[in-house]
Amino acid sequence: MQALLWLLLPLAAASGWWMAQYSERKKKTCSRAMLNSAYGQGIHYLLNEQPDKASEVLIQMVEVDPDTVELHLALGSLFRQRGEVDRAIAVHQNIIARSKLSKTLRNQASLELGRDFLKAGLLDRAEQLLLSLLERKEYEKVVCQYLIDIYQQVKEWGKALEIGERLVTLDSDAWKLRLAQYHCELGDAALQRTDLDLALQEAEQAWIEDPSCVRATLLKGNVYQLRGDYRSAIETYRYVEAQNPCLMPEVTGGIQNCYKRLGDRKSWEDYLSGLVERHSELVFLQKNQTGQQLQKPALQQLRYRCDECGFTSRKLFWQCPGCQNWSSVKPITHESGTSDCALRDAL
Repeated sequence: MQALLWLLLPLAAASGWWMAQYSERKKKTCSRAMLNSAYGQGIHYLLNEQPDKASEVLIQMVEVDPDTVELHLALGSLFRQRGEVDRAIAVHQNIIARSKLSKTLRNQASLELGRDFLKAGLLDRAEQLLLSLLERKEYEKVVCQYLIDIYQQVKEWGKALEIGERLVTLDSDAWKLRLAQYHCELGDAALQRTDLDLALQEAEQAWIEDPSCVRATLLKGNVYQLRGDYRSAIETYRYVEAQNPCLMPEVTGGIQNCYKRLGDRKSWEDYLSGLVERHSELVFLQKNQTGQQLQKPALQQLRYRCDECGFTSRKLFWQCPGCQNWSSVKPITHESGTSDCALRDAL
């Protein structure tokens, strides 16, 4: 009897171990099946634009398997899209706090948390987080784009230049057009402080980045005019005709003033006549001339429109107030396809 007992004990132990393993496998299989079913249901709700139901399903999935980081990330993103930024921040911070999280998932969660901070307007915290990702060279291009948006909002043009130069190497030379605008921003600020040397330097740098930058030409001409170098100012202002003739009304006042300072009214009148001969749509500048001054109401009839968002204004903006794009606000002309031709209406 005792010998039989000794034989049955290992068998009972093995049977118990097998039953435990079977129960555990069955439990995991059921859990996985529930998870997959809930996942499919959640995706269905998302595709059918039912975020409330999708959110409820994802929360249930997290309760089933709290270690499913990908689901936490999806849930946090969903909260942010719905405007529940506080909940999104809490979810992503909870992911980052996990000690056994892989490097890839931690970086992904950090990027999502940075987006949360941007959405919430917490620019300092977003900048700090994004800079840490940039140091690790993770999501470099995306991170640079977010950082440059931050620096534009707070008008940190020097920092925007640093990130922009990095984007030129990562993306394309298209970013150089924006770099030119950043140099002009720094130049305008220097001009307001009457630091003419720095303003001229920034204008030259803007020209290097974008030789067609009319704003840089205006900045350079303004510096020469303030220095009393009216001949150089006139020469610089006139260069706008080669860059974009439609923007000549932006510089004719400066050209006229320089000729006035030189006491050379005839040269001004000759130049204006020649300009109108070359660009007949600018004839209103000549017709509205009284003595030595152009009538302001005539110039105010000019209209501008953003090619990206359709924003319209009587004033030229280098950065569109509507969509925040650079150099997208242009004069409304007959060729633009609108019946409201600003230059011809000015007649």
